Amino acid sequence: MLLKQIQYFHAIVEKKSFTEAAEACFISQSAISQQMKALEHELGIQLLIRHNRTFTLTPAGEYFYKETLPIIKSLDHAIEKTRHIAHHEEAILNVGCLNSYGSIEFNQAVITFMKTYPKVKLHIMHGNHEELYNALRENRIDLALNDQRRMFSSEYENMILIDTTLSVLINKDIMQK
Repeated sequence: MLLKQIQYFHAIVEKKSFTEAAEACFISQSAISQQMKALEHELGIQLLIRHNRTFTLTPAGEYFYKETLPIIKSLDHAIEKTRHIAHHEEAILNVGCLNSYGSIEFNQAVITFMKTYPKVKLHIMHGNHEELYNALRENRIDLALNDQRRMFSSEYENMILIDTTLSVLINKDIMQK
């Protein structure tokens, strides 16, 4: 099974067309169709049910697409970063942080980082906990500044930056009502 065949499969699913996928991959439609047949033959399963000019994914095809998506995204990410390194371009650091992390301290940390590492382009994505975990899982961000809402996962390098105790201060007049 060739990685290129998996990339073609993803192009077909995303473009919803063999013809458009072939154009996007710079190969002929018959070549992409042959590569899909070869992939299905190697897997020993049918990924697509072909109709006249359309297709539908089989349940196995849906599963294969979802399971190989992180691999394809990770490969694309690695290729992009490799090209940046090879061309001595700015490094890019994609950081995700909670919507609530817009404090003066965070902004000062960003400014200090940018002064210390002027060749690093910083992209900051704000989101809630689930959005940040999904972005990290899908390689859209390199690191997430988050509080711990889940058990640490071996999928990531987990680092505790600060250990703090949270408290609630309640106006005593509210408590007496």
